[in-house]
Amino acid sequence: MHHGLILLRRVFNFRFPCFFNCRQMWWKLQAQSLFTRLNSLNRSRKLVLVLLVVCVFLYYFLSSWFNTPKQHTIAPDNLEFCLQEKVERFSDAIDRYDVFLNQDTQEKNYPPYVGNGKLAASIDSDSGIFIRLNRALSLPVKYYPVVSTKIINTKAKEASLLNIREGIAYKLQTVQSGGWRSKCNYVENRLYAHRGRPSVLIQDIRISNPSKRPLFIEFEQVGQFNWKNSRTTPKTEVVGGQTVSYEVTEGEVDIQDNNYHVYAAVASVKLPKNTFTLKSGETKQYQVLTVVNYTKPYEKKPEKETSVMSAGVIKELKDVLNIGVSTLQAEHVKVWNKLWESGFGISHSKAQGALNADKINTTMYYVMSNVPAPLHDIGVSPTERTRIQQVLHYPDRCYNGHSTLLANTLWADVSDEDDIAQVSTHWMITLEKMGCDFMVRSGAEGVLQAMLLSMGAFRFGDSHLEFKMEPKDLHRDLFFHRINYGNNTHLNVSVIVGEDNKASIYVALDRNDRPYYACDAGCIDSPMQLSRKVQQFPVKLTEPLTAILYITADKVHMEDLKHVLHLQSIKEAPPHEHHVIALHKHGHHFGGLPLIFWISLAFLVIVFHLFLVKLIVNEYCQGQERFTGRRKGYNV
Repeated sequence: MHHGLILLRRVFNFRFPCFFNCRQMWWKLQAQSLFTRLNSLNRSRKLVLVLLVVCVFLYYFLSSWFNTPKQHTIAPDNLEFCLQEKVERFSDAIDRYDVFLNQDTQEKNYPPYVGNGKLAASIDSDSGIFIRLNRALSLPVKYYPVVSTKIINTKAKEASLLNIREGIAYKLQTVQSGGWRSKCNYVENRLYAHRGRPSVLIQDIRISNPSKRPLFIEFEQVGQFNWKNSRTTPKTEVVGGQTVSYEVTEGEVDIQDNNYHVYAAVASVKLPKNTFTLKSGETKQYQVLTVVNYTKPYEKKPEKETSVMSAGVIKELKDVLNIGVSTLQAEHVKVWNKLWESGFGISHSKAQGALNADKINTTMYYVMSNVPAPLHDIGVSPTERTRIQQVLHYPDRCYNGHSTLLANTLWADVSDEDDIAQVSTHWMITLEKMGCDFMVRSGAEGVLQAMLLSMGAFRFGDSHLEFKMEPKDLHRDLFFHRINYGNNTHLNVSVIVGEDNKASIYVALDRNDRPYYACDAGCIDSPMQLSRKVQQFPVKLTEPLTAILYITADKVHMEDLKHVLHLQSIKEAPPHEHHVIALHKHGHHFGGLPLIFWISLAFLVIVFHLFLVKLIVNEYCQGQERFTGRRKGYNV
């Protein structure tokens, strides 16, 4: 018994200290593990905080870089500075999409092309004159009327501009003859196809030398080149008290792919061939007038018509030479301003490939440049002018089709005269086949009105005007200005998308000669009388689909419409989905914040979760190691 107690004491004296030491070591390991986790968490928090600061910095830096339009920095070059100074006077018109600047540094350029329905040319093209064939100015003539100005032994920079509001193409050149500190010399070319005198092409050249050195100037005037079976006759006469040198070229122009020909005659003023000097502080102006006339396509040459062709262009050239430079340009600009009294506007979209004001305005200009304006032709008779006005005021069933804003072919990019002729031909065919044939025949005003109607899917017919765009396509603001309806009546129709993403229609009379009324889709509500005050109408969705707006001067007719539409259902159109509006407003589907913000946020979330997973994995692995260590300790 005594020996048993001694053995038991020895056992307890050995085992109990081991038990207490293991418990103490276990708590110590737990404390160290907790401390390690806290340190790891603190380090992770610091790292996440640093990443957050970096992302915020990237957001502010890169978002400003993405959102700010890239401005072409002006190099420390005196020529570049002088050129930008000359372009500056067009800045407001450029912002309004009335003038388009073409420079080598730009991604998108619009050809500085001018036309009046009878002839066309471009101020910086290697092609010559284009005359009318079928629906567009698509037949090239091997005659090059545009004069280029060369200043010898100088450095130069240039840019071209197209003023669609006035129908004038510009070519601006800045020339430096001395060192970088010397003043710049300027050459300004203006080219336009006169709207009231459709046979006349005019180029005005202005050269200014504010520097202290003389300039040596040379004109490059090609005229006829490789025009087969043509003949050129130089002439010199006194016109308006001044001696004028000019040449007359006439001959046949072959039409490709058939046996038809066109006989054309061209009379053009000739500038000095030899190099001349422009003194310091001197400015000189030159005007190059070109008169073009031609026959309709023929197989057998009409001798009677061609025999008097050259005499006709000479007479018109002399008549124009007696008119002042400023008067000719004022006549031309007045007609273009009159043509642009009606128009179309659209809110800017940042979506990739979206149709915006620059493409719409230039396309309308190019198409109208390919169409005559007989209403403003100086030689048109009063009877013909009255007939044209009647067609414009009372269109017959124009337009009958879907909105041309959705037709990519009609808004194709153009780079030269052939592209412009092709786009114009597509427009003419579309309008003619969609019920606007009479409008197109009336000239540029009729074509513009038909284009406006087609863009909004407006349709005249049965004593009223219908606005037939589908509600789902009204996700951008649209503005139709001065649509002709009846004698001395013009309509302004707008579609504006509100803050709730729902579109509403706004209508007002620009002018009117009698009362007009309007109703929304289905005409369930009573007709609303229109005035110069803007009236609002909701956009409604009907089944089957009908027009979203009706306008007429016959109130009884409008009240009867609800009985003949036979609708199965009618309700207000639902708001557009947010991602559709966001795509056009911001260029992506994510809303008002820039795309780089969302990329940064996604990156931050991913990094945070990666660190969280790492912490969990590390804790799990460390826990396994501690558990294994404890089991080994028990087995000692």
